[in-house]
Amino acid sequence: MKTREELIQDYIDQVLSPADKQLFDTLYESDTEFRAELKLQEEMTNLLSRRLSSEEETLRTNLKKVETTYRKGKVILWKQWLIPLAAAACLLIVAKFVFFPSDTALYELPEMRSEIVRGNQNNEADSYERAVEAFNAKDYQESTPILLELHYADKAILQYQFYLGLSLIGEKKFDDAQKYLLFLADGESVFQQEASYYLGIALMELGQTEQAKQRLSNIDPSSKIYERAKKLLDSIK
Repeated sequence: MKTREELIQDYIDQVLSPADKQLFDTLYESDTEFRAELKLQEEMTNLLSRRLSSEEETLRTNLKKVETTYRKGKVILWKQWLIPLAAAACLLIVAKFVFFPSDTALYELPEMRSEIVRGNQNNEADSYERAVEAFNAKDYQESTPILLELHYADKAILQYQFYLGLSLIGEKKFDDAQKYLLFLADGESVFQQEASYYLGIALMELGQTEQAKQRLSNIDPSSKIYERAKKLLDSIK
């Protein structure tokens, strides 16, 4: 009979036999700890799926070998074999952000410009400057609500909407971000090209790779963001 850990992994891999499926269902319904183990392993799998690119396939294979080695021929508590799995995942992420810095630079948000825009002068300008300070300090949880309030106060100022979309990307709220950036990317304002680029990033993070490629491909060669878009597009082809 398979161990709990093997049942969980086979469930995630969608290779459970009918007999194992029955045992899995029984454990899931009756065992709270089993459900917690399943949730944790699903989260780890999702993390790896999102962070690993095709160029990291070799590392993915090695990670699988690590897991198999720790599980083969013995019953090991899930916490024990999850530790090397989590450690390997961390190494993959470190490898991506340390050994491939040029790729991470493609995802960096621009600095928010400090300037007074038209509107209700003092109050609006003060709010905008507070958003600038928070955004450039990467405190996106602070900048997002300020920009959201400014945007709804005057939707004609597209600068608010643009930085709101970027701030939401900074918060990793990619679904919300793409809703604000889509309008700009489909428009004809000065933010069109950059909005298309960061919309592409949001779509990639949402797993909508083909849509992301299309957005990046449509960026004008004369745009200042074009070279970055080309590199990002090449990295996901």
